[in-house]
Amino acid sequence: MKPTIPGEVEEKSYEIEAVIDRVKAGDKQAYASIIRQFERQMYTYCYYILKNHEETEDAVQEVFIRAYENLHRYSRQATFSAWLYKMAYNHMMNIKKKQGRWLKLVHQVQEQQPKIEISPQESVIEEMLTYLTPEERHILLLKAVEQYSFDEIGDIMGIKPATIRKKYERLRRKLLEYKPNQGGTAHGTFAKSNGVERNGYDRAMDS
Repeated sequence: MKPTIPGEVEEKSYEIEAVIDRVKAGDKQAYASIIRQFERQMYTYCYYILKNHEETEDAVQEVFIRAYENLHRYSRQATFSAWLYKMAYNHMMNIKKKQGRWLKLVHQVQEQQPKIEISPQESVIEEMLTYLTPEERHILLLKAVEQYSFDEIGDIMGIKPATIRKKYERLRRKLLEYKPNQGGTAHGTFAKSNGVERNGYDRAMDS
């Protein structure tokens, strides 16, 4: 989530740009600080799309490698964070296209595995994200979690901001109309706690 303390965004942006200048000037070791700065949020973003820890680790590594190789193309017209997310988004889309039927098979195998005890809140989030399309997951994560504007999300995904706004409102309605257990994957505790958890989730969506 983006910092909200006054002046912190500008300060972090300045520090990141300074590191980028060092890397472009030939200081390869400086790139490690960029990885440390964005590694956690890149992992979270990629994981909610791929739903697999090993694949996510590989994807995050590839995103940072591609970002390094293309760093000379980065300009300050957009924030480095948004530029990196765009790199990650394109990579995620390529992965999803290549996996196709194989991903469906993996999901079928996972469904046959013994259920792991997770909290009601985690159950709600996991099932809701499964209910969304990959594109909707991208929009939801970038807007509700990373708090990007529709203009920034549009630039990352290569879609007009007005279209992103419509898609976001549509997926919000989709989630609000969602009924637990309709996919047959939720537990009884999920159904019992769903009213409370959904209210909390709705507040996050409205922010």
